[in-house]
Amino acid sequence: MQQITQMLWGGILPVLLILTAILYLIRLRGLPVFGLHRVLRDTYGSLLRHPDAAQRRIFASALAATMGTGNLAGTALALASGGPGAVFWMWISALLGTELVCAENLLSARFRSKNAGGALGYLRAAFKSKIPVTVFAVCCICASLGMGNLVQSSTIAQSAAEFGIPLPISGLITALLLGILILGGISRVRRFADRLMPLLCGLYLLGCTVLLCRHAAALPGAFASIFHHALGLRAAGSGFTAAILLRSAAEGLKRGIFSNEAGLGSSGLLHMDAEGGAQWKWAAAEVFADTVICCTMTALVILTAPGIALSGTDPAALLLRAFSSGLGRVAGLFLAVNMILFAFATIIGWYPCGLTAFRYLFGSGADGVYSVLCITAAFAGALGNPVLLWSLCDLCNGCMALPNLLGLLRLRRDVRAEDL
Repeated sequence: MQQITQMLWGGILPVLLILTAILYLIRLRGLPVFGLHRVLRDTYGSLLRHPDAAQRRIFASALAATMGTGNLAGTALALASGGPGAVFWMWISALLGTELVCAENLLSARFRSKNAGGALGYLRAAFKSKIPVTVFAVCCICASLGMGNLVQSSTIAQSAAEFGIPLPISGLITALLLGILILGGISRVRRFADRLMPLLCGLYLLGCTVLLCRHAAALPGAFASIFHHALGLRAAGSGFTAAILLRSAAEGLKRGIFSNEAGLGSSGLLHMDAEGGAQWKWAAAEVFADTVICCTMTALVILTAPGIALSGTDPAALLLRAFSSGLGRVAGLFLAVNMILFAFATIIGWYPCGLTAFRYLFGSGADGVYSVLCITAAFAGALGNPVLLWSLCDLCNGCMALPNLLGLLRLRRDVRAEDL
């Protein structure tokens, strides 16, 4: 498994992601990125001016799927494995991701059909065959149960263990809460996400802001370190080092995609039930909130914390030390609560995505089977090995992204700047 994951993320997927995003950057004339202020005005601004309850719930559900442990533990892991330069490549993943999610939603709206929406619809149009679409659907289900469930449940259990709660009890509680929500249907899931996400995002960003204000003097050095390492320069200034550049790029892109999910094909699935053709704007706003705001603030909190070594540090310990430097004894409680809420938000956010793929393969009559699988995974994840589960998620993400990116490449001529 490790060898396949390394092959995917060590060369194939970074090249495909960059190539596909650049092609769409050209096709769309860079409008999603260069017109980001208009995108944010039309999305976040509309929530304040004339909120649409249905659109707000779909947006909250999609944001819940993207804003999870990748924003906290994933960012810490990127820094521990790839150094400060990984943050730069996470920004690149956000820039590329904005183009990709725009393309996914434009194609999703164009090729939507009764039996195949989102990525399933445009992949069928791209390949004229059921085989690639079936492969994508299977990988999507695996990703929803893996990244969207097992690893999130593991995070909840590990965080709850800090308060002396046994892992099986955490898994059981997570499974029960999930069961109560999903047995009420997707509408109940979206209503819950609509209430949870504003509170969760506000709480976490407030804590990060307090820490960054306390360590404001270290911010220029943190940004300098990010760009210095992103260029593959040795700490002693002895010149360009390809190994550092490649490691930082691989970790930053991998963790950035894990966080904002651009290029996986999940964006079109999450927005397929919305009315109107402007879902690409909401998808772009999600990438901005997830990576540019949340992941960046997490990284800066770590990089500005005094006396912290990145290399060879466990991501959970790295996070705790960084937050403890400004929040003291309440840091553990603050982190645990946020990790639990972020993880559970991702579980409920990924449920509609996996359910759509499951329905494509087995019909709507099999919804109960998928629900049972999700609830079982929510319990099993609490008992699993976190390191193994993260490796499994990287593999699932890669296997899901591969057919989606190939499909986007084939359909690049079907997307134009005039569509925006």
